[in-house]
Amino acid sequence: MTEPTIDFHIQTHQPQFNIPTQLIKKNFKSIQKLIEKQKKSTSDEITKIKKNATLSKEIKLAMIRKLIASFETFQKKLQVLIKKDEEYRSRLVTRVENIQQLGKYGETKEPSDNMLNFHNPNLINWYRMETNLLIVDYLIKSNTHGENLGLELLESLSQTNPRIKKLIDYDLYLDFNKVYLSITKAHDLSLIINWFNDNKAPLKKANSNLEFEINYCKYLTLIESGDVNEAIKFSQDNLSSYGNKENYSPEEAENYKLNSERLKGLGGLLVYRSMDNSFSNKLFSNRLMFQSQPYREYESLLSNERWENLGRCFVDNFINLYGITTHYPLFVYLSAGLSSLKTKSCYHNTENTVFKESQTLSIDTSTRVLPTLPTLITSAKFNSYTAPINPLTQRKYRGPDFYYRLLHKVNNCPVCSPEMYQLSRNLPFAQLITSIFNNPFRLPNGNIYPFDKLLSSNGEYLSEQSTLLRQGQVKDPLTHEVFYIDNCIRVFPA
Repeated sequence: MTEPTIDFHIQTHQPQFNIPTQLIKKNFKSIQKLIEKQKKSTSDEITKIKKNATLSKEIKLAMIRKLIASFETFQKKLQVLIKKDEEYRSRLVTRVENIQQLGKYGETKEPSDNMLNFHNPNLINWYRMETNLLIVDYLIKSNTHGENLGLELLESLSQTNPRIKKLIDYDLYLDFNKVYLSITKAHDLSLIINWFNDNKAPLKKANSNLEFEINYCKYLTLIESGDVNEAIKFSQDNLSSYGNKENYSPEEAENYKLNSERLKGLGGLLVYRSMDNSFSNKLFSNRLMFQSQPYREYESLLSNERWENLGRCFVDNFINLYGITTHYPLFVYLSAGLSSLKTKSCYHNTENTVFKESQTLSIDTSTRVLPTLPTLITSAKFNSYTAPINPLTQRKYRGPDFYYRLLHKVNNCPVCSPEMYQLSRNLPFAQLITSIFNNPFRLPNGNIYPFDKLLSSNGEYLSEQSTLLRQGQVKDPLTHEVFYIDNCIRVFPA
């Protein structure tokens, strides 16, 4: 049974319930803190009014009015948090109802039958909506520009189906995308600092090293800008504590090892920067020194690599915090489908001149340098990566009209299509061979026969076959060897 079942969809949709659950927990803690803060503030103000008998009635009345205004502000903030809680819970309810709809699309009404009826038009519409959600999810997360195409597509889809907005946590992904782009593109630390402060408690509980990465990146930025005195003061206030092993828990031993190694080069970086800015670097001897390995390492510290490292660290912490998948769900589903279609005859069409020209660049088996499955905005390689110039990456070859006109044929294989080629080339092949035997058994000599053939015989050997069966033996029809039935093995050739 290879068709998806309801149980399959429940498992694949499990990550959709993690984010609202985490948001509800986070919002509930915010409500608790707000109530405790207001409770303490109100209690202190009432105590002041009661204990201070010398206060005039006008002053006491002013204090009471101030207390009432403070309580009204508290109520407004509380209402905002309550609405957030209701929104997050409604998302969970909507997603449960979305899964429950599959129960109406079964082939039968028996409770034990879990198969889906793929001829049901309502089920087809359900899958179409799920596909739209996968595309929106990918576009929102992978956006690298000001306008987010994923959000625009979601707004367009919500006009005909308002429930679709509750099936994806687009607001959280938008915030994630803004923070990531502020790091890798704008080289701004303000958003990541605010995000860290909002999630400081759960990140600390998860032994996150994000705070060190932020401070380390801030220090390198001060060095790069030439503000050496401020950099020294900043390192003393915010980085020196990371060199003390006592400040780490036993679970953070790996963080201590990595951080201490990186802190050792801070002093040398100051010397390198001061020498780099001096006029003495024009001397031949100094130029040779700057080309040495240690100074190249200092130079790499001030490159964009630090922003990429901080971006990766933020992505890892975001994934762990909300329990979402590392890979784009769209690519996961596409990979599963492409793997079931990919055969060893793919990429070997001699008429396919486009793939023949790109074999040296794309499927060079001698180097075995193959890309991994695209992940959730792994780094800032969107800006630095330059694709090789070949027909697969040129836009004019990607359109179906020009591409298939060039081949003088219609390519019906999605694995070999230019749109799916990069994603499918590193996937495993499908084993699409099936057995022609019914109930096959393997004899000790390696031969495989249907079990019915081992039991039956023609008239000439009927008596011999009956005698062998009474003794619990069978005879190989080809080699005439005799084996005990207990030594035969039921096999499942594929």
